[in-house]
Amino acid sequence: MIKAERQNKITEMLQDEKKISVKALSKALGVSEVTIRIDLEQLENKGVLYRTHGGASLVPKKEISDKGQNQIQEMLFGEYLKYDEHKERIGKLAAGLVQEGEWIFIGQGSTCYFVAKELVAKDNLNVLTNNLCVAAVLAQNPKSKVVVTGGSLIHQHMFLAGDMLLRSLENIFISKAFMGVSGIDFKGGFTVSNDAELRVYDRIKNITQELIIVADTSKFGKPTFISIGELSMPDIVITDGKLEKEYLEYFSENRVKVLY
Repeated sequence: MIKAERQNKITEMLQDEKKISVKALSKALGVSEVTIRIDLEQLENKGVLYRTHGGASLVPKKEISDKGQNQIQEMLFGEYLKYDEHKERIGKLAAGLVQEGEWIFIGQGSTCYFVAKELVAKDNLNVLTNNLCVAAVLAQNPKSKVVVTGGSLIHQHMFLAGDMLLRSLENIFISKAFMGVSGIDFKGGFTVSNDAELRVYDRIKNITQELIIVADTSKFGKPTFISIGELSMPDIVITDGKLEKEYLEYFSENRVKVLY
């Protein structure tokens, strides 16, 4: 069976099953799990499906003809984001920290989107988010409880910010907050590229028991626009590979746990 036929068969099987595992696809189509994962990656890039832990689920089809609405749909479902194996690794590590029934916050940014993708299959999931892509992904699981904050839309990045968001977080307390950043270095600490993000961080730091920064190794040594805090700020840093010795020593000395 050639690749095109195989991928058409995968799509047909997903339309029937809605969700399916890599192992089941490998057995049904008589190819290796590595080949199936490559097929799923390519189909995800086409917007046909979402890759989940150990398998895939079908993207809901919507009869939308208007070009502008299609663009909005693509942004909401994260289809404009290219698959990134580094961020997927981070997402898997982050999802492993989430306990059943606890309330978590997932912030803005593409890395947080990959965290949400890995949480779709979890039962009894409670999520507060200002990231519309995260909310759209988690909507696939009808058993999950998702609360979207108020706020003004930052159009380019599809997240909410501003005074209304801050007011919506009053009297709210969460177990864990997963937050992305744009840059990390010793001088600037953790930095972001949008001043709207600074106020979000300031509030989230005060309402969470554990602050968890999710960032791939390419962010280290590259400061951006605004500092949101020193490197000692979070409880946990999750990244996709081993860090340079100076960062590991600093985090260890300041009791910041590093997962990679």
